[in-house]
Amino acid sequence: MTKVFCILALLTVLWTTVPGQAQPPPQPFCTGTVEGIYSRVLHEQRTFWVHLPATADRNQRFPVLYLLDGESHFAGTVGMVQQLAGRWPDLIVVGIVNTARNRDLTPTHVAPSSLVDPNYAAVSGGGEKFMQFIGSELIPRIDSLYPTTPYRILSGHSLGGLTVVNTLAQHPDLFSAYLSIDPSLWWDQQQVLRTAETALATKKFAHKSLFIGISKPLLPPGMDTASAQHDGSDYTVLFRSVTHLTNTLRGVPANALRWRSTYYPDEQHGTVELLGQYDGLKFLFDEYSFRASKFTFQPNVDLDSAVTAHFAHVSQLMGYQVLPGEQLINNLGYTYLSRKQPQKAYAFFKRNVDNYPRSANAYDSLGDFYAQQGNKRQAIAAYTEALELQEIPDTRRKLTALQARR
Repeated sequence: MTKVFCILALLTVLWTTVPGQAQPPPQPFCTGTVEGIYSRVLHEQRTFWVHLPATADRNQRFPVLYLLDGESHFAGTVGMVQQLAGRWPDLIVVGIVNTARNRDLTPTHVAPSSLVDPNYAAVSGGGEKFMQFIGSELIPRIDSLYPTTPYRILSGHSLGGLTVVNTLAQHPDLFSAYLSIDPSLWWDQQQVLRTAETALATKKFAHKSLFIGISKPLLPPGMDTASAQHDGSDYTVLFRSVTHLTNTLRGVPANALRWRSTYYPDEQHGTVELLGQYDGLKFLFDEYSFRASKFTFQPNVDLDSAVTAHFAHVSQLMGYQVLPGEQLINNLGYTYLSRKQPQKAYAFFKRNVDNYPRSANAYDSLGDFYAQQGNKRQAIAAYTEALELQEIPDTRRKLTALQARR
């Protein structure tokens, strides 16, 4: 059963500043839904949280970001993707909630050691079954319920980051992009690290992307990050393992993998995830947004052609057709309308109607264009179409004013 996933907004403090004002009850705001699926692979019920971007266009589809340790990283990631929508594509976010973290996020079974508690070691090694659950059950379920595109991202921190690297090496076609934040590549005497390095040196990873975030290690007195590479203690094993992977990546440029690593000297293992998530998504989509401002001092540039070329390039990178955002095209239309260049303005307004035929705002803007050009009949038709899609007071007012004219 689907349930709404909400956060309680505590607004009481604001209201108590007004003397005598009755305090309203705290109001929740919702970031997504709680979904469930019974896994025949894992023989258990699994829970996942889903954030779906708000859109008026029922035909719009979105890339999907799958988050390991969803209960820890869902809220921060949803806020991030909402804040950066436009610069990044709108994303569906799926937070996978843990049931047995040390079983699912460890690819191999290990014996107890100085780094692995006996209770954790006893259940370790379920990573392959967990990834089978994601590939054969969860992804098909998400694709059946939500408007997804083929572009999928897997993101994980710590043991989740270990799972991300292992998935890239063992199942590279399952996702388009991989975000691995401070991955625990020390696991099982670096077995996953060795497997990944062999795969990276022998396979092709065309159209795949990898981001690695690295935190500052806990160093003994007198040791720096350079000398840590020659240390053999448990304190530096995570840092040494991750930097070993990045050094391998630098040595195999022919594998076609698009990758980047970032070191965070002011962050520890437990604090690096949020910055790593942000920088990883920024890396993936650094060519996504169209910045009209770069043409500010080039008035003769044909922005319509520039937009077309840009999103053709983005579509090639993403592996499916990416339409320019409705708000971007709308803004460009009004820009040309204010410059008294109606033909160019019309091209953008008409493009939005063609791309987003279920958007009331697209038809409202087209109506504004016709009204400014003195085309009353076409303006009335566009405003009427907008109101059939959604009742908007301002559109109703404009339509009534036009109809009252003789």
